[in-house]
Amino acid sequence: MAPETAIIIRTKNEEKWIGAVLKILVEQTYKSFEIIIVDSGSTDKTLEIAQKFPVKVFTIPPQSFSYPYALNYGIARSSATHYIIILSAHSLPVSRMWIEDGIRHLKENKKVLGVYGPIASLPDATFWDTLFQNTGIVFHRLFAGKSPVVVGRARMGVLGFTNAIIRKNLWEKYHFNEEYGAGGEDGEWAGYWMARGYKAIKDERFMVRHSHYLGLRGWREEFKNWKSLANPRPFQPLAFRKSKTHSKF
Repeated sequence: MAPETAIIIRTKNEEKWIGAVLKILVEQTYKSFEIIIVDSGSTDKTLEIAQKFPVKVFTIPPQSFSYPYALNYGIARSSATHYIIILSAHSLPVSRMWIEDGIRHLKENKKVLGVYGPIASLPDATFWDTLFQNTGIVFHRLFAGKSPVVVGRARMGVLGFTNAIIRKNLWEKYHFNEEYGAGGEDGEWAGYWMARGYKAIKDERFMVRHSHYLGLRGWREEFKNWKSLANPRPFQPLAFRKSKTHSKF
């Protein structure tokens, strides 16, 4: 029987966290899923670690990589019937009910296009990662408490593909725009469906821990990069990120 959900993870040199991410996924209370890894040239132990778990691995040439292309490639090869989870290879779900807590919004309301959650820092994050990311969670709680928030307008950070669930049938009707090779495909896709009456849900129970190990200067560059993603451009590695991976915030 085909799984209800596919989890798509893009990897390149993710040996540090990929094992922990896959471990908590296979321990989820929700079980109807497959894990698809789209690897773009790992030279470390990423694939060796991943293959210890029940995953499907597909490889693409590094020169072919872009954020939306890798996602479209992986989803096209999934057998999931209803939902797609997009997860960074160094994003740790916060609980074993993470999928169950997120996916219920899609099952309860057919006008929900997707679900995403806040991002907290990883345990070994830099001071600046911890400050900026966890301050964002504090503000979220001040304005919304721990209740899920309905989001009807696309803006920076909405439905970020660091951790999101979407409806597969919506992706089948409108794939991620590969002109946004450097990122921003998530906001563009969300905006497309919001313009057609759909909403997104932000739920703290769908939170992940995720970091890029940036200093203050790196965070300045990151904010500039995020702002620039409103306009499509080809993928290019970002020099200010210490990580040599292809994952993004």
